[in-house]
Amino acid sequence: MDTALGTPSTSVERVEAAHRLLTIKEAAAEMRICLSHAYELAHEYLNSGGTAGLLVLRFGTCMRVPRWALDVLITTGRVVRLADAPVSTDGLNLSLIH
Repeated sequence: MDTALGTPSTSVERVEAAHRLLTIKEAAAEMRICLSHAYELAHEYLNSGGTAGLLVLRFGTCMRVPRWALDVLITTGRVVRLADAPVSTDGLNLSLIH
């Protein structure tokens, strides 16, 4: 990381920064589990209300795994609920939220 500019300085860092959302297949490969088990964990997360399984974001029928959540799961074994994630309100017009 180029600390002066706050930008990735190597090609590996640029690729990692570009892939903040992983496919289920990519997440399975990083966790070294089979694809079917990764899908089971993703569905477990959705069905448990975010208390167990592999955190996924759903875009229609497409599911993606946030890299940061996968890193937390791999390093700590903790499932992060989206409601637990810090959210920055900088630049948001909160009067639009009802």
